[in-house]
Amino acid sequence: MAIDTIERIGVGHNDLQNDYSPYRSLEKALEVLGLFVLFPVLTVTEISKKLGYPKSTISGLLKTFCKYEIVEKGKDNGFRLGIRAFELGFRYLNGMELHTVARLWAERLSQEEQEPVHIAIRRGQNIYIVLDVQPPSSYMAILQTGMSIPPHATGLGKVLMAQMPDEELDDFLTHPLERLTMNTIVDPGAFRKELHAICQAGHAVDREESLRGLVCIAAPIFQSDGQVIAAISISSMELIGKDARVETLVQKIKQVANNISMDIGYHPVRVQDSRLKIQDSK
Repeated sequence: MAIDTIERIGVGHNDLQNDYSPYRSLEKALEVLGLFVLFPVLTVTEISKKLGYPKSTISGLLKTFCKYEIVEKGKDNGFRLGIRAFELGFRYLNGMELHTVARLWAERLSQEEQEPVHIAIRRGQNIYIVLDVQPPSSYMAILQTGMSIPPHATGLGKVLMAQMPDEELDDFLTHPLERLTMNTIVDPGAFRKELHAICQAGHAVDREESLRGLVCIAAPIFQSDGQVIAAISISSMELIGKDARVETLVQKIKQVANNISMDIGYHPVRVQDSRLKIQDSK
């Protein structure tokens, strides 16, 4: 499953490529960096082919990136993101109040349920994992921090897409929805109905829509102004046919999402349920 290789519109040349710009070198450099989001390791030749720039131009940019440790050269003449790129991403996450507050709740939920918990944000039509918590018993991390995921075929993605303005959703649906499993929703009309149902229910369930055997339950996280800032999910490979267990996790993920929302300034009515072990943080 190509869960971290969502096609990006606009990587490469743009409408301004033939116009003179004193910042064109910087634009080219950012285009090169953008490729590393989609392809972990790239050679000069590969970058040149993908962007259409001469190898000499790419070599010069990569040399500068290597000097400042933003990119590093590995074996077989392949380049990958360097330690400074990691540091920038780390600083970005640490600067997010959401990330700091949510980690404690996510770790407690993951430990209690022995299942992976993730938090994601939306940037345009892309969904990114910003927090990945794995239980000690986990043998395989399907999603990792920094990874982009299919917006239409994941619980996290559907929760965040449900908050997308109509104009943006219309634009998103002009592109075919990729079928990842037999359960993936690919009909635009059915997908709109799914998003409406998610808004009404306050949560989303991905039932083997992104990966066979995987069930993911997600709920929105609100900021102080009432806008959805992120989504949190819990997922498992052991939920097929276990409706009672799914419903329990639905209630838990909604409570945790509520509590995180309150901790960053939102004021909903807290979920109180004697079945839930996680207690109010206040």
